[in-house]
Amino acid sequence: MKFEQLAAAVIHDVKNQLQSLMDEEQLALEQLPAQYRSIIEPILQRTNRLKNDALQLVILFRLGQNRPFPMDDAWLRDSANDAIEASLIQFPSVRLINEIDEDCQGFYNENLIHLALMTLITNSVQAGATTVTLKGEEIDQASGGVRIQVIDNGPGFSKSMLDSQGESADEVSSHTDGTGLGLYFVKLIVDHHKAPALGTSVVLSNNAKKGACVTLNLP
Repeated sequence: MKFEQLAAAVIHDVKNQLQSLMDEEQLALEQLPAQYRSIIEPILQRTNRLKNDALQLVILFRLGQNRPFPMDDAWLRDSANDAIEASLIQFPSVRLINEIDEDCQGFYNENLIHLALMTLITNSVQAGATTVTLKGEEIDQASGGVRIQVIDNGPGFSKSMLDSQGESADEVSSHTDGTGLGLYFVKLIVDHHKAPALGTSVVLSNNAKKGACVTLNLP
């Protein structure tokens, strides 16, 4: 077994162990008296962050090896709800809103999009946002495709991030304002969904009043 494969297997096992640890911590949280829950909650949040980091490493390895991820019909509102539920473990005080219509359907790898949405929510909160809204729509019923937007009330993107719109994922990751690595991961996920006729894109913008918006266009 090559070193890269061995490392990926170890990381995958670490991710599974962290998930088991999270389950035990959640069970303890439910059974402890209220006055002791504040002790367990930070531990649960850190464990959740470590599990997500390990999962990102597994995904990055598979993407780097050009391993396929199965695509299937999926409902965007459900994918967003899953991402919100997982994010609330890490950020219980943040307001997360799902404005996606129940009938919005796409064709994508649900696990990858789930991770992309969680990553964007994390970016928003770390930048200072207290409210994050998820929107989505079908782009074209004839040709398929969905558009997903993650909109927050934070400080917005810096000029350097907005100016990097045409750069590759590697170039975007070199920016140092705190969002580069997360956007690098999201761009890799979106690029994995490319269709020859439609392509994909990740578009950064700022709201008219305040906050950032990341738009994902999937075929």
